[in-house]
Amino acid sequence: MEMPDHKIFSRTGQMNVLFLTSTLPRFAGDMQPAFVLDQARAWQADRPADRVSILAPHDASAEREEMTGGVRVRRFRYAWPERAQQLAYPAILPNIKERPVTALLILPFLIAQFFSALFLVRKEQLDLIYAHWVMPQGLTAWLIRLCTGTPYIIQNHSSDLAVFSRLGGPGRALARTIIRASEKLFCVNSAQRRAALDLFPAAQRAQMEHKILTLPMGVESDFAAADQSRYDETADFRYDFGTISRLSRKKGLPHLIDALSGLQREGLTVSAGIAGDGEDREALVAAASDADIEFPGYLSGAGKKRFFEQTKVFVFTSVAAGSDVEGLPVSLLEALCLGKMVIASRDTNIEMLPEWDALQQEIFFVADPADLDSLKQALRSAQELDMTELSRRSARIRQIMSRYRWERLITEYLGSAGIASQPVA
Repeated sequence: MEMPDHKIFSRTGQMNVLFLTSTLPRFAGDMQPAFVLDQARAWQADRPADRVSILAPHDASAEREEMTGGVRVRRFRYAWPERAQQLAYPAILPNIKERPVTALLILPFLIAQFFSALFLVRKEQLDLIYAHWVMPQGLTAWLIRLCTGTPYIIQNHSSDLAVFSRLGGPGRALARTIIRASEKLFCVNSAQRRAALDLFPAAQRAQMEHKILTLPMGVESDFAAADQSRYDETADFRYDFGTISRLSRKKGLPHLIDALSGLQREGLTVSAGIAGDGEDREALVAAASDADIEFPGYLSGAGKKRFFEQTKVFVFTSVAAGSDVEGLPVSLLEALCLGKMVIASRDTNIEMLPEWDALQQEIFFVADPADLDSLKQALRSAQELDMTELSRRSARIRQIMSRYRWERLITEYLGSAGIASQPVA
């Protein structure tokens, strides 16, 4: 069923907003990405009169309800006993690939999410749902709109629209319906925006241009402090190269390890740190046994800040792994906002940033990290930059990327949705 287009949502007074997500940190120091929580906190800070809450799936290691940074977090159960909730964390698609039986939890998950959100909509008279990922949260938000008329915004990440395409014509029709009924669809890069627009017949795309927009996730403002990116003669870096990511196939880390090992065999002494955790950790550690590479594990808070301070150059070697592709790594944005020298591959989608024309003059770009000669050359070139040049480039990178601190970026999200910032009393 195709729903008619409607007016853009606009509200200047107090609002009651629910963020709907399938992933959220379960406890302090959890390895789950915090970008949904950071965005919700930024919204609450920009519009302090609003009531902002998050609904996320429960896990045996998480509280059912808590307050964090002025945002109320609630978690819904979708299986019993609690330890049977194995679908959502660390991520739905990798869990299903690793344990296909986990797919049996999809229907209970959808039902539990829908009724939990519907209960909150009615109990708290919600004004807006902000659904992260078109599938499954966009589907849930659309169903709730059918029941209650509650408007919703969708945030698209990575390749979640591909789930609908795999369902053929009916799946694509459902995706069009969900997008058409939304107030806005925010895509984290222009490639994802094109994919969303391409779902619609050519005659309809022009009218969807105002609804489907490109806005990336931001960086926590307190994290992106200028003093963490110092490049001067007193800097004492523990790692020449580093990266921070989930240790999974789409991050392309075997290519980075191969390149670093190759440089070491060629006589260039370099040290590296690969921070994070994930399903490929053991294989990566084994592959790096002949190189000076440390694996400090998952980092957050002060440990993460120290890692950024101690690393001279950050390397992001993302590669598409079938349908599992990057949106735009938050850790890449963090490094850039800190003014760090960066080497990035095409599949990070860094080229999709509106600032790419200026940014490409300052960093190193590798089209395909599987081309080890090109990757090694980029590593050599970055290593040869002196502190004066690194400092100059760092200042320019910070200036180019200043937009992406959440305290600034949230105003673009709100403005694009027709929602005014509130003056601070």
